[in-house]
Amino acid sequence: MPPETDMGDETKAKEQKARAELREGFLREMNELSGASCKILTYEQSTLHATFSAWKPDGSDILVHNMQTPASIKMPSALIRTSDILAVQFEKPIQL
Repeated sequence: MPPETDMGDETKAKEQKARAELREGFLREMNELSGASCKILTYEQSTLHATFSAWKPDGSDILVHNMQTPASIKMPSALIRTSDILAVQFEKPIQL
């Protein structure tokens, strides 16, 4: 095998390991946020108040509990598409 191939395989393996570590850290930190109060700003300029529960591993949705809408509608749980979310702000500083 030419030396360039060995070096390319080694670089790919290092990159893959780094991506796996970053992904694992991200998922661990998302788990730490479970139960935290948050405000969710939507692209419709609505602010939702809720308790963060989980982030779908592919990043497409978040699950919240005790959500209150601007119209004072309370929902025990909701699945919100991340494509509808502009920002999520946690009300208390969280040490991750």
